[in-house]
Amino acid sequence: MTTLDSSFETDLREAVLDSAEARLRAELGPRLVGLARDRWEAYASRNDYDISHIWEDAELEVTREPDGVTLRVEWPELTALFEFGVSPHTIEGDPVLRFYYERIGEVVYATSVDWGSETGGIPESRAIRDALRQFRREVSA
Repeated sequence: MTTLDSSFETDLREAVLDSAEARLRAELGPRLVGLARDRWEAYASRNDYDISHIWEDAELEVTREPDGVTLRVEWPELTALFEFGVSPHTIEGDPVLRFYYERIGEVVYATSVDWGSETGGIPESRAIRDALRQFRREVSA
């Protein structure tokens, strides 16, 4: 009869967590970021946006806990505006808004601006949500 060492369960748990952590850092985390980057690049190209900071500044974090490992990707501030889109809306200034109006090449001052009235706002990219959906399919296959 074989007797297991008393630390068998602890050693096994640590080995599994070590393996999961290493795989998240080296393979799965970069894969998720890459899937999203591909979608961001296609979205930026379709809409003629210069938003490369979104995929260039994405931060990948793997956190080890006693009973699990967590993968977290953080994209830069305001990424949600592109991910979910923005409908045209009015921006009110108090007392005055100052912005550069590219079409006429000068600074304009106003108390309100109908933002997105000419462009129709910002279309949603779904880059992160679609990347997560594909990532989940790949990982569970």
